[in-house]
Amino acid sequence: MEAAAAGVAALLVLSGGTLGHASVLNRVDPATLRREGAAVRLPGWAFGVAWARRGSTVALVVKPTGGIGFPIRVVSATRVRVVRTIPVGARDVCGLTFRGPTLVALVSDRLCYHTGGSFAVLRIDVPSGRVASTVPVPALHVAYPTNVAFGDGRAFVAHPGGGVDVVNLATGGVRARFPRRMLAKGEGIVPAHWLGRHLLALGANVVDVRTWRSRVLEPGSRGVVAAGGELVAYGPRGVAVYSRGGRRLFRPITRHAVWNVQAFGRDVYAGSEVIDVRSRGVSTGSPRAELLVLG
Repeated sequence: MEAAAAGVAALLVLSGGTLGHASVLNRVDPATLRREGAAVRLPGWAFGVAWARRGSTVALVVKPTGGIGFPIRVVSATRVRVVRTIPVGARDVCGLTFRGPTLVALVSDRLCYHTGGSFAVLRIDVPSGRVASTVPVPALHVAYPTNVAFGDGRAFVAHPGGGVDVVNLATGGVRARFPRRMLAKGEGIVPAHWLGRHLLALGANVVDVRTWRSRVLEPGSRGVVAAGGELVAYGPRGVAVYSRGGRRLFRPITRHAVWNVQAFGRDVYAGSEVIDVRSRGVSTGSPRAELLVLG
């Protein structure tokens, strides 16, 4: 998804949702992850989730089984309730983003990570819950949801063997790109994150999508996210915070490997640890077995 707008106060988390169990969407305190107010029960997300946020509107698809056809749910972040359910037909949603008030979905008529599917871009009018247009993407053949990021009006689909398919969301056109520093061979999952200011993270690589020059902030890291104007690398050496120019500022976690990091404003969530990239403070929030930050 594209980077969340700064200044959004209400933080939502999706927890639970293991195989055969429902998930719970809560509003939480950003500093402690403690629950606040109402919650809503949703199907589980053991087989993945796609989501996007624009201000107080969150769109998400939870996948409780390994099938297709799961609808998009539109949630109010202020009231913490589902305000609209939008069917997508017999399709799998690979990723979601907002372009202004319009919700855009990259979809396939097979599971996104199966080759041979027919991909398309759906433009959805959220107030009416109607698919306004469908644009085929015939040159796209596979899209692991973990490897999809959105920015600058495009979808970026990283591939395990190296290289990126760049999908124009308006036309459905696809261009294959190979950053000058190639992705590592053999990686099945290449965590893709849009960092803002024309920067895209593909695993450990930070790529300027205007020139396709890339650099590695921290060799061996699993991924990079943006938080509070800085860049955060995570992986086997823990978590390290860098300036956008590539200077390491501090390393808040060194005791253990970190395989998944999420950010909301200036806060970074690594399991139950909460890092404030401005104050450089680290605190322990409410632990959860499964947690997805909808920031």
